[in-house]
Amino acid sequence: MKIKYILGIAGIAGVMLAACDKLEAPYATIEKIPPDPTKQRKVLLEDYTGHRCPNCPAAAIIAHTLAKLYNPRLIVIAVHAGFFADPAAFPFEADYRVPEGVQWFNDFNIGSNPMGMIDRKKNSTGTYAVSRDNWADSVAREMRTEQLAAITITSQLNSGRAANVNLGVSVKFKKALEGIYNLSVCILEDSITSAQVDPASPTGVDSNYVFMDMLRGVVNGAYGDLLTVKVDTAQTYTWNKPGYPLQPVWKPGHCSVVAFVFRSDTKEVIQAEKIPLTH
Repeated sequence: MKIKYILGIAGIAGVMLAACDKLEAPYATIEKIPPDPTKQRKVLLEDYTGHRCPNCPAAAIIAHTLAKLYNPRLIVIAVHAGFFADPAAFPFEADYRVPEGVQWFNDFNIGSNPMGMIDRKKNSTGTYAVSRDNWADSVAREMRTEQLAAITITSQLNSGRAANVNLGVSVKFKKALEGIYNLSVCILEDSITSAQVDPASPTGVDSNYVFMDMLRGVVNGAYGDLLTVKVDTAQTYTWNKPGYPLQPVWKPGHCSVVAFVFRSDTKEVIQAEKIPLTH
């Protein structure tokens, strides 16, 4: 069935609510791809955003509308990087940048906010960055692709003087793929209230904007850890990180763990997974 969608950016910006996770109609109308139980491909949408970016709230609405539509097959990471993510004078003193996120912004030539990547695939122009107007089409195309791997994540929260979490990931490839594959693991946090430039606000700034899916930490470096140099479909690949420290300002109940597998030379993501940090 062909996907049809209406994502009017100006209209979305004009009616969006303060909390970016409130996405009821009429913000978007999309005809969903019929579910296929044989396909469990999960797609990664990276939303490169910033709290001083006037167009980013509308882009967040698009990302989260798509995530609700395809739930749980679309995983969104909001990466604060670029000029509009830089801290500034009150009320924008907060710094939500993560070093790895800034590196991705530069390495993939994202260029501006809001901009995204869909499974880190190059688009028709040979670049990685995808404008918000094209997210729905790009995500829909990825949803039709074959599932090439399955990911299982485990997390065990340890409390004490300094909270930390034991993380585990297992990966099972479904096809004998060519190439070398890496694994990246990230921590996200929801429901962070802070100031955001927002044309929909009477003052132009929403001081109680609710940030969702915010990248808080990358557990194993900007380009992860080596998973395998030769895919063996008979093998289950495992990765473990005991005692990963959680920052004091993070709220574990609002955090989640995202893992994704990608080909090391092209950086193309073949599968992603997400679970709550506490469950």
